[in-house]
Amino acid sequence: MQNLRICFSKTDDAKYISHLDLMRCMQRAVGRANIPICYTEGFNPRPVMNFAMPLSIFIEGLREIMDIRIEDGLSHEEVKTRLQSAMPPGLNIISVGEQKRKASDVAFSKYKIEICQNEMPKEAFNNAVSEMVGREELLAEKLGKQGKHKVVKYINLTEHIKDFKIWTSNDGNNVIALTLPSNPQFGVGPTLLTDKICEELKIEPEFIHITRKCLICDDGEELV
Repeated sequence: MQNLRICFSKTDDAKYISHLDLMRCMQRAVGRANIPICYTEGFNPRPVMNFAMPLSIFIEGLREIMDIRIEDGLSHEEVKTRLQSAMPPGLNIISVGEQKRKASDVAFSKYKIEICQNEMPKEAFNNAVSEMVGREELLAEKLGKQGKHKVVKYINLTEHIKDFKIWTSNDGNNVIALTLPSNPQFGVGPTLLTDKICEELKIEPEFIHITRKCLICDDGEELV
């Protein structure tokens, strides 16, 4: 048996696919590609397939991670070729290799946020957002769990935002690059920041385009 790590991108119309639908899509693609995937044991066998930190709907991903276990007999390149031929639009296989690190080692996600807004001068917007992120406290509501119940909690975004940069692109959009916690125990989604920006600055952008660039382990290395 082989434990394989598949790196793929999820862009364009595929960003509207929920994680549950993505799982179904990948399972069907593996079947169409005739990949000899292994199944769990028990009364309800399922394909051995795991995603590292599932991506939220409406967010694109450039280097998403899916781990699968297959029977021996296929090279990494053959698996990549077969899978790519079975991918729907918006999903593309980047690489297939060995699982060198556990998916649970993921600690952070790197994001790029493009905001198209014309209600504030671009430089004034950049300065206002930088001031917000530079505060000692920037509270945002986050849905969490308390036992079996969902509760609304407040978190201080300032404590969790890392590697923050903001600039104006050549096409006139405001662009933010940042790193946020992203692990099974605790995660901060980029929409918490964009919602806070729109609320405080009282703007309604024409669009907000969020892309997850990659997943980062706790030692700073990218999960590949």
